[in-house]
Amino acid sequence: MDRIDALRLFCSVAELGSFTKAAEREAMTPGAASKQITALEQRLQARLFDRTTRSVRLTDAGTALLERVRPWLDEYDALEEGVADTRSDPAGLLRVTAPVDFGARRLMPVVADFMNQWPKIEVRLSLADRMVDLVNEGIDVGVRIGNLPDSALIARRLAPACLVTVASPDYIARHGAPRHPDDLARHDVIVDRNKPAPQILKFERDGEEAEVRVSGRLTLNGAVAAVSAAASGLGIACSPRWAAQVALDDGCVTEVMPDWAPEHRFLWAVFPSNRYMTHRVRAFVDYLAERFDGAV
Repeated sequence: MDRIDALRLFCSVAELGSFTKAAEREAMTPGAASKQITALEQRLQARLFDRTTRSVRLTDAGTALLERVRPWLDEYDALEEGVADTRSDPAGLLRVTAPVDFGARRLMPVVADFMNQWPKIEVRLSLADRMVDLVNEGIDVGVRIGNLPDSALIARRLAPACLVTVASPDYIARHGAPRHPDDLARHDVIVDRNKPAPQILKFERDGEEAEVRVSGRLTLNGAVAAVSAAASGLGIACSPRWAAQVALDDGCVTEVMPDWAPEHRFLWAVFPSNRYMTHRVRAFVDYLAERFDGAV
């Protein structure tokens, strides 16, 4: 095994937390993988993993090596793939991150179809509502919703991400339906902390704009949870239409102020600008653009 393969094996063990799983990925036996890592540690004169019968964990030296080697291997793979004929099928590991609710409800079926179309692709999907550092965490593509901050990332806009204001029929019967955004200040509004400014809602109607500060008894983090709370009669939710559509179709909630459109956002695919775009990344981003051709 050459040094590049040894470093690739090291990254696999670190990512999977298992010599057995890493060996399976690299098409070798667990014993051979363990010997190769031991040889790498001897060559570097540093212990890279703390090994027990139940776990494999990076040491400080291993963590430092991973932070430097993983981006370098990504660059090497991209260069190697760039030389190869890109007319061949995309293949290899694709690391993707997305928000939890959107990833589970809307992105996962797209990822499944993409993997079925390209069986040589392996996907590692990380769902998190925090702002994941794509470069430092070795992520190939981030799927994000909202207004993007200035950064060194390359962004491709995929589709509008429309919001809708909803409440349950029971809530409306008890409290009445708001007619104007200003009315929301007198209602229980479910506050979703995942929004950049969760207590400030903006609306537009025929060029007229309105902004209102809202509050309510329930504060949470998650679009689907907000709609569920609204369906339970706990207040009014302003959530993405993709999160509310099932509840709307079932009649659990109904749209309020339909003539006032909440400030919409966009769905984006973002990826690091300091890496070559591999065939698999390009194929995935193109696939996202095709599948999300229209509002979500």
